Amino acid sequence: MNDTPQSKGGTARANQLSAEERREIARQGAQARWRPANSPAVDSSLPLATHQGKMTVGALDLDCYVLEDGRRLFHKRGMARALDMKSGGGNVFMRAMRRKGLGSELDQKLVEKIENPINFKPLTQDLGHGYDAEVLVEVCKAIIRADDAGKLSASQIPLASQARILLNAFAKVGVTALIDEATGFQEIRRPDALRILVQQYIEVEKREWEKQFPDDYYDELNRMYGSRKLTTTANGAVIQNRPQHFAKFTRSYVYHPLENGAVLEELDRINPQINARGTRRDRFHQHLTKGYGIEKLKRQVQEVLTLMKVSDTTSQFKKLFGKRFPQAGTQFSLFDD
Repeated sequence: MNDTPQSKGGTARANQLSAEERREIARQGAQARWRPANSPAVDSSLPLATHQGKMTVGALDLDCYVLEDGRRLFHKRGMARALDMKSGGGNVFMRAMRRKGLGSELDQKLVEKIENPINFKPLTQDLGHGYDAEVLVEVCKAIIRADDAGKLSASQIPLASQARILLNAFAKVGVTALIDEATGFQEIRRPDALRILVQQYIEVEKREWEKQFPDDYYDELNRMYGSRKLTTTANGAVIQNRPQHFAKFTRSYVYHPLENGAVLEELDRINPQINARGTRRDRFHQHLTKGYGIEKLKRQVQEVLTLMKVSDTTSQFKKLFGKRFPQAGTQFSLFDD
């Protein structure tokens, strides 16, 4: 009887579970045994997760969720993993926050959130316990404050290093944006949420000009359009050929796909045309955040450059682009070949 496929499968599954996960399953089993037959397995009033996924931060994979009311959560056990605590259990995280030194840097409001995790219904199990994503950010800040004040014990020092890594990862990106990307919620979020995300792209102050488009980007454009790679200025200088219609191409195929045109709309607002020729005071990329906006721009430039290299004509490029970015829709009509 012990060698049945079912028993072997159960044993294999149990071996893959953490100690906390096994305790949670046992607890739920006990509740089920003592629950009246007609009672629901889970409180129907619990908020439901509509999206879930894993956020990758360095070597970490953190379980994250978006609830039906728009809250973004990390699973309780992920809080310990995020801070590189050895056991990785949610209860270990809570005990660490109560320890002298670190606990003194937690304000009462944050303590109450830590002591009262959010119960919710994930997509793949009956019950989950989580924290609002901003709790992790605030905890990281508290750990760093405690470290700067010399309040951490020797065993807590590694927490400060991990907290700094996490804050650097979240800098300019926003934990909400990361969760939306990890769970796929960015595809359907409300317009007000999108406006919040757009601000992750935009720098408060204009940055100094730095080259963001490689020379081969324009070389490929010249090849695809059949134009010369080099041109001569009025004073006799030989420079790379960059006709005006290249700017329209870049607008359509590099900037517009960033959040489906929302980032381009904001860039148009803060950096408008100043004359009939379409001149602007700054380059668009000077208004993008270095930690998030510029990285997204570089990724899109590389995508477009790859498609150009395998295209013989602009028509062929547009077809390939349409397959790679179907959400771009009617942007192809912005300019003629």
